[in-house]
Amino acid sequence: MTGWYPTKGHLKVRPVPVLGEPWPGIPVRGRNAAGRADVCWLSVAPGLTPHGLRHTHKTLMEELGTPAKLADERMGHADGSVQARYTHVTAVMRARLLDGLTHLWEAAASERRAMAPRSPVAVLDRLLTGRD
Repeated sequence: MTGWYPTKGHLKVRPVPVLGEPWPGIPVRGRNAAGRADVCWLSVAPGLTPHGLRHTHKTLMEELGTPAKLADERMGHADGSVQARYTHVTAVMRARLLDGLTHLWEAAASERRAMAPRSPVAVLDRLLTGRD
């Protein structure tokens, strides 16, 4: 999914308008769909795809110094090397990665909150406002 409707007849390429609830949103169709929508399914960055997010996650793990064995496990990769056979993921490795990713998430949420403290999408709004 790209977040865009393709060209069709006289209609040009346009964002997919959605209702924010239920998560992850339902496309709004018909007259004034964009006016009735809460949000749209556009990428947070041009060209960002689920595959691109995997690359970003891998890069973040590299920056955090995540051991290759744990990074491969998270990415769903199998390493058949001799080194992989004698290396094991430990609770300490997982805790360090969790701490690092949590720190990155909190920094990103803080930046998002500075741009707009609320969201029409309930799950994001709860995260931004600290409500359970």
